[in-house]
Amino acid sequence: MRVELLYADGDPAAMVARQNLVEVLTEDAFETPIQMIAVASAEDAELLGMRGSPTIRIDGEDIDPEGSGAIGVAPRVYGDGGSVPDKDLIRRAVETARGWSHGRRS
Repeated sequence: MRVELLYADGDPAAMVARQNLVEVLTEDAFETPIQMIAVASAEDAELLGMRGSPTIRIDGEDIDPEGSGAIGVAPRVYGDGGSVPDKDLIRRAVETARGWSHGRRS
């Protein structure tokens, strides 16, 4: 499983998102490295397809495709209105990537 966290330089939400991601991966006993990708410009965001900071992708898929905003380095807003993806959203994406659900909603 390939895990990427794309973030704008200096975005404090990126480290909180990383912590949530690490906690979910640890809970599910995945020892998967997280590729941290600092995005310095709107041009780089365009090249990478980053839809706001922070963006988490698992196996190339955005963890929140329905909530995806415009491509760029602006702060991203997730479903709960916050700037950080919560652990439930991350967990659902991990489970989808792994092909199992533990009885949770997809």
